[in-house]
Amino acid sequence: MSVVSREIEAQVRKIGSADIVVGIPSYNNSRTIARVVEAMASGLKKYFPELKSVIINSDGASIDSTTYKFMNSHTPKGITKLAINYNGPSGKGSALKTVFEIAKLLGAHICVVTDADSRSITPEWANQLVSPVYYHNFGFVTPLYLRDKHDATITNSLVYPMTTALYGLRIRQPIGGDFAFSNGFLQVLNQEIYWDMFTDIYKFGVDIWMTTTAICEGFRICQTALGTKIHDQKSPGIDLASMFKQVVGTLFELFRYYPHKWKIVKFSREVEIFGDYQFTEVEDVHINPEDLCRTFSESQSENFDLWERVLSPDIFKEVNRLAACSFEDFELPTDLWAKMVYDFASFYAFNKEFDSALVLESMVPLYLGRVASSVKEMSLISDELADCFVQGTANTFERLKSHLLKRWEILSEKTRGNDKGS
Repeated sequence: MSVVSREIEAQVRKIGSADIVVGIPSYNNSRTIARVVEAMASGLKKYFPELKSVIINSDGASIDSTTYKFMNSHTPKGITKLAINYNGPSGKGSALKTVFEIAKLLGAHICVVTDADSRSITPEWANQLVSPVYYHNFGFVTPLYLRDKHDATITNSLVYPMTTALYGLRIRQPIGGDFAFSNGFLQVLNQEIYWDMFTDIYKFGVDIWMTTTAICEGFRICQTALGTKIHDQKSPGIDLASMFKQVVGTLFELFRYYPHKWKIVKFSREVEIFGDYQFTEVEDVHINPEDLCRTFSESQSENFDLWERVLSPDIFKEVNRLAACSFEDFELPTDLWAKMVYDFASFYAFNKEFDSALVLESMVPLYLGRVASSVKEMSLISDELADCFVQGTANTFERLKSHLLKRWEILSEKTRGNDKGS
């Protein structure tokens, strides 16, 4: 079902066509959006002056001056700007769905999406994102950032390790927020079957859906070096809970949808990096691990029954032991965490009794416990060494994929038995 209104369609017809479409989803980003559009517009004009570029702000009815700041940003002549309020459910994915449909109407050869809250974007990002598609025929381009060791906790603790282990490609920022892709992949993203099947892609699940779909549908993928990523900070214990459920819910839905892809993957490989990627220390992100540990411990009683159903007996026993630990003694090791994630993914795939939302909700305090443990473990190391720590987490997920395969087969056999019995 199209989300582009007749009014927007009329505006698009006036524009006619575009070689490059840049989509910026936003909600109350008045402090940062002008910088984002000015950097992107300057880069497009500098590096691709011969191409017709359209920058779209797809806004969720912001109550600040986001749209005004977008339209009044200083951009070079020849760059078209289009500000719209998207239709559909509230969320980042809805904003991008509108961008995808408009890009298709414009016949865009290349589409770029970028976050509205980035404070470190430069004109070079336009070149780094567009060039791999334009000059080298890549179908999907993912970002490679320098980030603080405590930033991107969902990515580092779960999404990157699991994507690597499942699909065999080491894509460091599978939900980075700044992507570029070809017209061919744009056609895939506009297929309604996905939007009907995966409801959280209307929200924050959209990025992991894009990355996983690009992998599983066989598009050529590369990473592009964008330098430092500094954006509005979010607290794992407060701001990221809803995002966690939407991202991980979509990751698990795709896991259930693509078993014929991930079950045959035995090893991972590096993904080509476009540009020069070098480490520097970046702006610190502050997390209070003691608060996160407390939330984990206090959630045990309300989640006890569900955890017992989801987790393997030995893992369930260890989780209960950890819930009783003091902060000083608390340690949730990587191998235990990987098995917990795999147990949840498998249960989610075959669960018919529990509301999936409740399953994801019960996983949040476990994620917070893992973040608390990671912060403690990385307290005395640099961002560069911390990235090695994350790579080690991915290696552990790979090594323990046998646990996932075993859980999948057990639950699959149990489900087949129940179906026969009924």
